[in-house]
Amino acid sequence: MPAEQPDPHAAWNTWRLDVFGSPYLVWHDGPDFDRLLALGAADPVGVESMLAAGLAAQDPLAAQSIAALADARIAPAGAAAMLAGMTATGALLIGVAQARFALTGDQSAAESIVSVLLSDEHWGVRLDAARALADFVPTPALIRALGEAVCDREYLVRYHAANTLLRYAGKVPDISTRPKLFAKITRPDKGKPSKTDRAGWQSVAEKLTAKLRSR
Repeated sequence: MPAEQPDPHAAWNTWRLDVFGSPYLVWHDGPDFDRLLALGAADPVGVESMLAAGLAAQDPLAAQSIAALADARIAPAGAAAMLAGMTATGALLIGVAQARFALTGDQSAAESIVSVLLSDEHWGVRLDAARALADFVPTPALIRALGEAVCDREYLVRYHAANTLLRYAGKVPDISTRPKLFAKITRPDKGKPSKTDRAGWQSVAEKLTAKLRSR
């Protein structure tokens, strides 16, 4: 019987668990970066090494960690080089775009996130894209893409796209505080959406984007 091969990403997985907790909690509650930031200040070389291992493991959390460190002005010295030339899709592509934006302030990073938002990726990844776009300046292209996402086949994608548009408009970023609009994007409760349902989504998209487009 052939010997079991060692996990090439074992060091990253162990460090990830120690710094962020269980993968389920990271997924369910979102990552808590407090311990990462403390380590980034105390041991920047060690943190950089582990995040490089995380990127090699294609873990989106490694890219998100670079963004968090950059926002705190303690990004690893080699962060830009680690990200350069990375081939990424889905959640990793979102994380890499967020990290590049945090490092450089280059708004064009949003283009990668839009490509995920309007793709056939899993709805959980698409809603992350809708949320990630809230950090960017509301350009016509982003407003248009989020308007399309308000008509997405999955309710939670519609919900988060609508919230990002509300944030762009300087409003409370929670569509549930607008009962008439919220009722339209939650339909149907079950089953396949009807033409009426889709028309309702479209009307919400038009409502939320109209004033932004006129600015």
